[in-house]
Amino acid sequence: MSTDENDPMCVAREERPVVVFPQKMLEGISALERAISQQTDWVKGWHDKVLLHRDPNHVAIQDIRDLPIGAWFSSEKALPFRNNPVFSRLEQRLIVMVEQTRVFSQVDRAGKPHSVDEYTRFMNTVLDVNALVQQLQNDAWRLFTKTDPLTGVRNRHDMMRELERERERSRRTRLACCVAMVDLDHFKSLNDTYGHVVGDKVLRHVSELFGAHLRPYDMVYRYGGEEFLLCLPNTILETTVSVLDRLRQTIEKDGMPYGQNGAKVAVTASFGTAEIDTDEHLVKTIERADMALYEAKQNGRNAVKAWRGGRKTSS
Repeated sequence: MSTDENDPMCVAREERPVVVFPQKMLEGISALERAISQQTDWVKGWHDKVLLHRDPNHVAIQDIRDLPIGAWFSSEKALPFRNNPVFSRLEQRLIVMVEQTRVFSQVDRAGKPHSVDEYTRFMNTVLDVNALVQQLQNDAWRLFTKTDPLTGVRNRHDMMRELERERERSRRTRLACCVAMVDLDHFKSLNDTYGHVVGDKVLRHVSELFGAHLRPYDMVYRYGGEEFLLCLPNTILETTVSVLDRLRQTIEKDGMPYGQNGAKVAVTASFGTAEIDTDEHLVKTIERADMALYEAKQNGRNAVKAWRGGRKTSS
């Protein structure tokens, strides 16, 4: 976690994923589309068996995993979707669907006709499930367009709009928010020595470290090449510097086994950070973080520098 949970300057907000690898998202979407097709066939079969042939065994399901959408929901393929609030709402409707199918089975075994109200409630649940699944699909594709295809972190598609939202939140709540620029040291030399395939693996590995060591609501963007931009909401500058220095040490100590025969590749990173000034344009904050990063690189790299009131300070 990037800050102490007891820090009064750190206020929890909704969770959102830092790293969602594009391939995992595509696999999840593909599996969901198959489940939708199977669910449609299941509903058609339900009508045929239950309403036309009055076969209660067709609806003898025990939990949501007996439904095609429920099986997808419970599988690893659904992992990229689990931070979406729609996901939990879908689970609730699937549970209702299971309960409703049991009612139909019980009524049929008793030899009583199915009521119109029961059928209407069941079909409304089917429609609710369909709508939620459609929303999950749409949200997944929107997220996909905002994701860097190599690293899985955010790209710059909506970066300024999202940072502006955090600046406005900071202005309204009077809680600090910091931006940091990150540059992997001597990355061109790493590519020249090991090749671009290894370079790509290192970028993905570092992105995974961001995901593992930052809070779910800290934002990570691939700024360009080997540069990343981080946004740490509700975090004062002193805390941000400590967080970044721990992250710097993690990258330095994390031997990345991408050399020949699994040899470890030495990787370090330099950081520059600045606190958002809510009275100025965001570009000024990014420029200050970039100037602090330049200072870190000029003074030997593998360091954290912070901009504060016209001067740069070290970690």
